[in-house]
Amino acid sequence: MTTPHEETAAPHEATAAHRDAAVRVRSLLAAAGLPADEREIAGLVASYVTLRPAIDGLFDVPAARYARPVLDRRVSVRPDEDEDPA
Repeated sequence: MTTPHEETAAPHEATAAHRDAAVRVRSLLAAAGLPADEREIAGLVASYVTLRPAIDGLFDVPAARYARPVLDRRVSVRPDEDEDPA
């Protein structure tokens, strides 16, 4: 299955996207230390090309584009009255 962009893209663009996905998949497998033969890599590349736009869409929320993510959450805990402070 191809993404809508690939169906309308020029053949060289689709090939370039597939080549980029193959490099990315191989890099991810190497970084994770996971072995895979060529058949498995071909299947992962096909899945990656299909699923990556959907995954990117999860983070593309127009209403939150100006929101700042919470990177450091400071939590203070008050001891209960029954507990002795340490």
